[in-house]
Amino acid sequence: MNSNILRVIKWAAAVFLVMYLIAQLYSAVVVPVTTDTVFSYSSYTGYDTVGFIIRNETVLEDNVSGVLSYEIADGGRVSKGGTVAVSYPTSADADNRVKIEELEQRIAVLERIQTYNDLNAADITSINRNIHDSIYGVVSATQGGKVTVSEHYDTLLEYMARRQIVTGEATDFNSLIASLKAQRDGLKASLNDAGARVVSPQSGYVIYSVDGYENAISVENLQNLNADTLKSIKKDKVSDNAVCKIVSDYEWYIAAAIPFSESLNLKLGNKLTLKTDLQSTPELEVTVKHINKQSVQGEAVVVFALDTMNNELALQRQLDITLVYEEHEGLKVDNRAIRFVEGQKGVFVYLASQVKFLPVEVLWQGENYSIVKQEASTDKTHLRIYDEVIVKGKNLYDGKFIN
Repeated sequence: MNSNILRVIKWAAAVFLVMYLIAQLYSAVVVPVTTDTVFSYSSYTGYDTVGFIIRNETVLEDNVSGVLSYEIADGGRVSKGGTVAVSYPTSADADNRVKIEELEQRIAVLERIQTYNDLNAADITSINRNIHDSIYGVVSATQGGKVTVSEHYDTLLEYMARRQIVTGEATDFNSLIASLKAQRDGLKASLNDAGARVVSPQSGYVIYSVDGYENAISVENLQNLNADTLKSIKKDKVSDNAVCKIVSDYEWYIAAAIPFSESLNLKLGNKLTLKTDLQSTPELEVTVKHINKQSVQGEAVVVFALDTMNNELALQRQLDITLVYEEHEGLKVDNRAIRFVEGQKGVFVYLASQVKFLPVEVLWQGENYSIVKQEASTDKTHLRIYDEVIVKGKNLYDGKFIN
């Protein structure tokens, strides 16, 4: 055979061998993978419905002359014989009385902060966070019109003043306190004498919105309440002399009509979370008080009991709610990333150019993703938030190097 032909064959064989080795190395090291970032996540299953609020309510009427100035905020507590409102000759007097109370509250806040002298214990990060939350509360209250702005303003004032003391921007608030006191005293001097007082015949929560549904459903008859009755409730005419209503019991109720099949998820005495669209209470912790079932084909009425109260809740009569049956919190993982390795359920993560297998505990699994337990430990032996899990790749194993 010609020596030139042999030389060509040898070179071809060498090139083929080199290409083969390169291909093997590429397939072993440079393996294309697709990853997905892990985030914390919560998910729940439940049922959406509308709840009707039922309380033990007594309408307080009083034929007083003049303009009423209310002494207690919506949802606030009043004792038996306590003053609910005071009448004044003019609306300007009533407004000035409210301004006087607000000024006195702010003076009290500033005087309290002046006694705050443990600067070493102050956490400026926490104070800044509270200022941010208070500003958000003022803005939200202004836009929503559901809760009073003044309570958020006073909280904001306290944290901003505390920050000035801690950072050394101010050493005292004597001049500001003196200015506020001068405003208060000026208003007091121009204030006409108060007239008649409206007092409560019993202790309880004060709610100023009288809507005509106060006597629609008796709390003594909740165990007999059915869907037809609940859906056909009509309100009474509201008296022109109605001042407010007094809720005499700490416990009040939310009744909702739900399908019979949904009522099977509930048991008497169970604790449950209701999700709402309320700004102050996006979640309500309730107890299942009654489950009134009539027939398999019909609807059941479930009655929830709770004792939470504030001025936003006080204004509600009907409420959009979600009955939360199950709720899971953990790490959200794409189902394509979950695999079994030697009988162990887990995921492959891409970490420092290597593949690492981490076992996981699945709390809940949906069609496209699962929620897995987030371990308290943050070491690299457990799946962590922001880890990159491999959802697509070939020939994966623990410790494999990937460029």
